[in-house]
Amino acid sequence: MTSATRRSFFKAAALGAAGTAAAMQTVVAEAKNAPTAPYDLIILGAGCGGLVCAVRAAENGLKTLLLEKMPMPAGNTIYAAGFLLGVNTSFKKGKDLPPDSVDAFFNDWMKVSQGKAEAKLARKVCENADETLEWLHTFCGVNFAAGSKLVWPMLSRAHLVVGEHKPGGGQLAITLLDKAKKLGVEIRFSTKAVALLSDPKKGSVNGVRVKTKEGLSEIRSKYGVVIATGGFSANQAMVTQYIGSGGAKMPIRGSRVIAGENIILTAPFMPKVVNVDQYHCGPIYGPTGANPLNIVNNGICVNGEGERFTDEGQTYVQMSREVAAKTKLNLAYMIVDQIGHDVPILANDWESYRRTKAPVYEGATIEEAAKKAGLPVDKVLATVKTYNEAVRADKRNTLVPVNSLPKARTVEKGPFYIVPFQGGMTATFGGPLINVNGQVRDTENRIIDGLFAIGNAAGGLFYDNYIGGAQLTSAAVFGRVVADFVKTQKAKK
Repeated sequence: MTSATRRSFFKAAALGAAGTAAAMQTVVAEAKNAPTAPYDLIILGAGCGGLVCAVRAAENGLKTLLLEKMPMPAGNTIYAAGFLLGVNTSFKKGKDLPPDSVDAFFNDWMKVSQGKAEAKLARKVCENADETLEWLHTFCGVNFAAGSKLVWPMLSRAHLVVGEHKPGGGQLAITLLDKAKKLGVEIRFSTKAVALLSDPKKGSVNGVRVKTKEGLSEIRSKYGVVIATGGFSANQAMVTQYIGSGGAKMPIRGSRVIAGENIILTAPFMPKVVNVDQYHCGPIYGPTGANPLNIVNNGICVNGEGERFTDEGQTYVQMSREVAAKTKLNLAYMIVDQIGHDVPILANDWESYRRTKAPVYEGATIEEAAKKAGLPVDKVLATVKTYNEAVRADKRNTLVPVNSLPKARTVEKGPFYIVPFQGGMTATFGGPLINVNGQVRDTENRIIDGLFAIGNAAGGLFYDNYIGGAQLTSAAVFGRVVADFVKTQKAKK
C-alpha cells in the first residue's frame, strides 16, 4: 500500500468513524424519543391461539390489540373439526372410559412425533390441557361433548366443541371472538402486519407495521408481539421449497390464507426455525372441502381399481399420506355399511359431506354403490368378500395390507355408502422455536425479547404426526401461557 493510498484509507476511516458516531447519536435520539406504546400486547391472527391469548390477556388486565389480516377469522381454526384433548376433565366424569394420565398423554405425544418434539413443550401442553379446557368452558362459554372411544393415539381424550355452528372449530372461533369483544379487546380486521418493529436501543420487539386500505402505519406495544398467524400451508412457494412438490400438489384442507407470516415476519430477528419439512395432512374431498375425519377408520378403503392398499387401522394422517403416495390420482374410497354409517362419532363427517354437497355413492347393494362410484364392481365385491372373511375368522393380520384396528366390523349390512376422499394438506409444523413461555428463540438459543409465537406459528411441538386435536389444544394452552407470562412481566415493572 503506497503512502498516498494509506492516507486515503485513514481519511475514509476517519470519516466513517464520524459517520458511525453521528449514526449512533441518531439511534440514541430515536431511543429517547421512541413512540409511545398504547398497548401492552399486540396479537397477530384471530385463530384459536390468538383469540385465547386475547381473552386471557384481557382477563389479566392487559390492554390488548388483536389484528387479523382478513375481514373475519379465516385461519385453520374455522375449518377444524373442533377436537381438543383432555385427560381427566369434568366432561369425562360418569362416562365409561378407560383410565388416562398426563404421563400417558405425553408418552403418546412423543411416540407419534418419533421422539423429535421438544419434550418440555409437549409436557407443558399435556400438563395444562385439562385446566385449559375447564377455563374455556367456565370463563369463555365453550361447550364440549366428551366420552368417545377413538383409535390410538386420540383414545378417549377427545373433547368436541359443540354448538349451533359447524364444524366445531368454527363454533370455537365464534365463541372466543364474542368473549373477546365482551371483555373490550380491541380487534381490527382487514389489517395485515407487514413488518415487526423493535426498540432501536434494546432490540426487543415492540410493535408492528400494518397495511390497511388507508395505507401503512405503525403500532407499538409495551411487552411485545404474539405471532398467531399459523404456518405456511397455503403458500405454495414455501411448501415447495421446504416440503417438496408432492406436498404442494395436495389439495388444501383448511385455510387458503395461511401464508407463512410466522417465518417471513420473524426472519429479520434470526429466529431458530425448526421442522419446516414437516406437515400435517388428512382426508378431504378437495373439490368441496368435505372432511371424512373418522370415516377412514370405519370401513374398507380401496383405490380406483377397487383394491385395498392401506391399513384402515392407521391414523388418518398416515392413511392420507398413503392415499397421496399410492394412488394414481390421489383419490381413494371408503366402503361403509349401515352399521358403520350409524356410528355416533361419524355424524359430523356425514354432515360435512352433506353440507358441502360432496358425493356419497349410496346403494342397496355393494354392486349398486360401486357402479355409482364408477369402481370396478367385480373387484370391489372380491375385496369386500376377502375382508369380511378375514374379520369373521379373526385373521386380519393375513390381509395384504393388514388391518390393525383394535376391533373391526364386517361390511355387509345394507344400504352401503362409498365415500371418495384425498390426502390433503392441513397445516405445517415448522416455525420459530419457542420455550415454555411461548418466547421465540434465536439461532443461538437466546430469547428474542418481546417476540412470542403460538399455535401452528410456533415450531418444536410437532414432528411427523400428532394426536388429533393436539393442534387446537396446544394453541389454547400456549395462548394462556403467553398472556400469563406477560402479566408477570408487567407486574415486575
